[in-house]
Amino acid sequence: MNKTITLIRLSLGIIFIWYGILKFFPTLSPAEELATKTIDILFFGLINPELSIKLLAFLEVGIGLGFIFGIYVRFITVVFIGHMLFTFTPLFLLPELSFTHAPYAFTLVGQYIVKNIVFIFAGILIYQNEENRF
Repeated sequence: MNKTITLIRLSLGIIFIWYGILKFFPTLSPAEELATKTIDILFFGLINPELSIKLLAFLEVGIGLGFIFGIYVRFITVVFIGHMLFTFTPLFLLPELSFTHAPYAFTLVGQYIVKNIVFIFAGILIYQNEENRF
């Protein structure tokens, strides 16, 4: 496999473990409020915010570990891209947090979300270059 793709996969793994671990500890993740508000809207308030952030933490750490250890990489990449697509929902559900002037002037939160375009394309590269080893 291409060494560059391996480095991309490892870097995404590190980022996801890091971001995910922060979510296990209340107030450490700068994305905690955004994530819990978004999950609350998406699931109609059916999931307690303390539980939703922990579930998100498990998801992100799991993705990170899968990328780092190269475990079921194609499956992990599909889950990763699905997760990344859902990160764009605050742009529509919580525009007051995402824009200073919708739809072109982002807040820091909006910029944090839109940078995920790079992550998605990195995931596509990983998926395309990974052998199917289910």
